[in-house]
Amino acid sequence: MGRRHLKGLVRAGFSVYASDLNPAAFEIARAELGEAGLPVERLISADVFPSKVSVALFSETTTSRMNNFRRFLENSTADRLLLEKPLSADPNEFLGFLNLARQYRVADRTEVNFIRRTWAHVQKLADMCASEKEFSVTLSGGAIGLGCMGIHYLDMFLCLSGEEMPSVRWVHLSPEAVKSGRGHQFEDFGGDFVLEGPRGRLLASLAAGSSANVVMSVRGQHFMAQVDYGEVQWRVSRRKVASVMPSYRYGVDYEIIEQGSLEIPAMDSVTAAWALGKVQLPTLAHALRSHHLLDSLLQSGGVRPPYRFT
Repeated sequence: MGRRHLKGLVRAGFSVYASDLNPAAFEIARAELGEAGLPVERLISADVFPSKVSVALFSETTTSRMNNFRRFLENSTADRLLLEKPLSADPNEFLGFLNLARQYRVADRTEVNFIRRTWAHVQKLADMCASEKEFSVTLSGGAIGLGCMGIHYLDMFLCLSGEEMPSVRWVHLSPEAVKSGRGHQFEDFGGDFVLEGPRGRLLASLAAGSSANVVMSVRGQHFMAQVDYGEVQWRVSRRKVASVMPSYRYGVDYEIIEQGSLEIPAMDSVTAAWALGKVQLPTLAHALRSHHLLDSLLQSGGVRPPYRFT
């Protein structure tokens, strides 16, 4: 993810001061910049950053993010800051990020990379759900990892519900862990759960032992949206306005209003747009809602922090 951010920053015209504990990471990064036709000299290895930079991004594993955020703020400042999610695998640190940002007066310009809520199809679904008295969202798929990737879907649900905070109604976590490609010291969770808010419900089945891609459905009173994130396709159907059919004539007088490929921008292009001030992401204070929801879900499932996801 850090190398994706790097490409976006270089593409946007920035020189990038970067730090990584692994020297080989710079060799890989420079090779990828060259392959993308981007100027390799814009990547500068640095243990100490300039006292003032335009933007600062933190894309390390959860075990290092708090310390890196603190070290940066003790010596430097930035016009805008971006933290990857999840902020930490230890919920006791969640509020610490916000307190640290407030201490150094950067809380209002520190954002968290919940990029999915800015996607065009998510925004359209949020507009449709806004006028519903109640709606439901279902998720079905495999081992995405509730901590690493699942938090995106929790944040999407908050976006669809108008930020109404749901309660955890039921959780059954998978008995096996979701292994991580980032090292044996990391692992994540799969499972089934139900969240219920004032208007919306989320019913999810994301099994740790499954390799299936994620499919999402959103149902309102008279519309149905089906999103396949594996095929990157979606379809939205809605009942015709003039229809007088009763509800038990399900599916009658419906018409497809959206169908086809999803427009999902590459992360490096989003980074470039964000760095240039063209994209707004959730502030740190706002992003804590999804993090607290994740912690509540996992603890309701019988596990206790700190966790081991990254």
